[in-house]
Amino acid sequence: MKISYHPHLIFGSIRESLIGKQIVKVRFAISNYFGVRSSDNTKKIEMNVLTSIRSGGLLQTKLNKETYQSIDSRLKFISLTSTALERLHQIQPRESTFQKQKFLIHQTNVYLDTLLAISEHLLKLSTMENGNREKEREKQKEVEELVNEVDRIASTAEFNQMTLFLGDFAKSSRTASMWFMKESGEKFQIFIATMTSKSLGLTDFKNETLSLSNPIEFQMKVKVAIERIRKERKEMVTVLK
Repeated sequence: MKISYHPHLIFGSIRESLIGKQIVKVRFAISNYFGVRSSDNTKKIEMNVLTSIRSGGLLQTKLNKETYQSIDSRLKFISLTSTALERLHQIQPRESTFQKQKFLIHQTNVYLDTLLAISEHLLKLSTMENGNREKEREKQKEVEELVNEVDRIASTAEFNQMTLFLGDFAKSSRTASMWFMKESGEKFQIFIATMTSKSLGLTDFKNETLSLSNPIEFQMKVKVAIERIRKERKEMVTVLK
């Protein structure tokens, strides 16, 4: 399908493409540095990765041989998001009101897909056979990084400066509402549930990340998070019909 030129659409597509290419280069660089060239666990490098142009979109961290794989896992899911958003910008125009409405819902689904993929990966981590203490620490570090990514998505995902997953448009919100209009002129309201790590049960009331030391409790809570995300995505798809 040929997409007619639209400055906002093209800019968005190029922006996400550049973010994705940057992440590919960073993943290659850190894997090459720690996985091949260096066997010294004490060496550290600083990493600054632009994950979005929004506030909080700069991922800054220090890596060493013990932690780079958990960071790489997180970068993989950031890349997944940027690739999907790039494709969305290419195929979904945003000129009319109805097109903008569809774009918002599709964009919401892109983020929900990444949240679902992260949660499913967390569940997989908890079912992997236990290794030595070092391997267990690496797995827990990966859990922490991915839970942080859930919160990064929640804090940066937005449409026209409207945050999508911080509860502004949840059914319990008293501060905002999101009304759409069908082609017939009929108005209808949509809600977007809060999708922070705390609301999904991936962190507790003390903001501490779930621990793999209790795999049964871990799996139970992650399964609840997966169900919540799937339910929300199903409702978003229903809106498109």
